[in-house]
Amino acid sequence: MGINTVASENKIAIIVNREKNISILRINGKIIGEASNTLKHEIDEQKRNGAGNIILDLSAVPLMDSTALGKIIKALASLKKEGMRLVLLNPQEAVSNVLRITRLDTIFEVYYDEQKAISTFD
Repeated sequence: MGINTVASENKIAIIVNREKNISILRINGKIIGEASNTLKHEIDEQKRNGAGNIILDLSAVPLMDSTALGKIIKALASLKKEGMRLVLLNPQEAVSNVLRITRLDTIFEVYYDEQKAISTFD
């Protein structure tokens, strides 16, 4: 299980834990502006490194903008085409509200228990 840290000028940090073919991206900070590019880059990097599935841990993300949502949706679609999955874990209240209001909670699989999220990939 490797750990990487990526940071950008918007102070987003991403710690990556690998479990089997699952990459868990633990994101810390607001995903706004250029930070969404950092997230997209890391998702792409995990795909290149053989992660078949991705869990985005949003427990430390108080806010994300529409650009970030767009990049996550695009990543979800790209992974699905290749038979892979992307799920969300522990979104904070503000992020959950955005997902609900935009009805994106009907597109994304959202989990509030990490082991349950991991077990869905078995």
